[in-house]
Amino acid sequence: MLKITILGSGTATPDLHRNASGLIIQTGATTMSVDMGPGILRRMCEASIDPKSIDIILLTHFHADHVSDVAPFLFASNYAYGPMRIDPFRLVGPRGLEQFFAALVLAYGHWIVPSNDRLIRHELDADGEDEISVSDIVIRSIPAAHTHPSLSYRLEHEGMSVTISGDTDVSENLVKLASDTDLFICECSLPGRLKTPGHLVPAEAGTMARRANAKKLVLTHFYPPCDETDVVQEAAAEFTGEIVRAHDHLVLEV
Repeated sequence: MLKITILGSGTATPDLHRNASGLIIQTGATTMSVDMGPGILRRMCEASIDPKSIDIILLTHFHADHVSDVAPFLFASNYAYGPMRIDPFRLVGPRGLEQFFAALVLAYGHWIVPSNDRLIRHELDADGEDEISVSDIVIRSIPAAHTHPSLSYRLEHEGMSVTISGDTDVSENLVKLASDTDLFICECSLPGRLKTPGHLVPAEAGTMARRANAKKLVLTHFYPPCDETDVVQEAAAEFTGEIVRAHDHLVLEV
């Protein structure tokens, strides 16, 4: 079973009810954070998810609304009250991750470098398909139609799959990656009337879910105009399967 907790269904726009990007995936053996935007650590605590339990931080890209809590997470890893996590954990993202990490260390100093070599970093191909296995999860990646480097991910565990678009525009890559996925978590930044390059509107998300033959579509990554629009209805014009409008602390199981 895969348990998914949406911790941030919003964007870079500060919003009292929608945190910036981040979600947790748990298998029982592995706990993964996909993106870690500002405020995600607090949302994690609200959801009773111990930050020390995070085995993998998986980054879709390096925009601030997706990575701003990475440095505080690393800093806290050295100064947590109670027993310190001694097991290694991973930071995974597109090529450019090493440069990103080096920039964090330059800005914040050695204080954010986890002690005893506990941090394992892994860069994925930013220009083609890639795949790694970590514990009981297979992570497949493909370039997203957003700023370079950006990746979409498919996570597979015991025959079940979750596909996460990250930030993207319409993408044949994403349709391929999401083929027959059990759960398709797809960005839906703006209503159809406000289409912006590099991001999706509901009907486009619905079209890609239909073409991928996804079993269930979860719309997320909403700018404020989406809260004034029936984004589910717009997506349903293209996708006849179940559609869920994400909110912070939404829990899903696959």
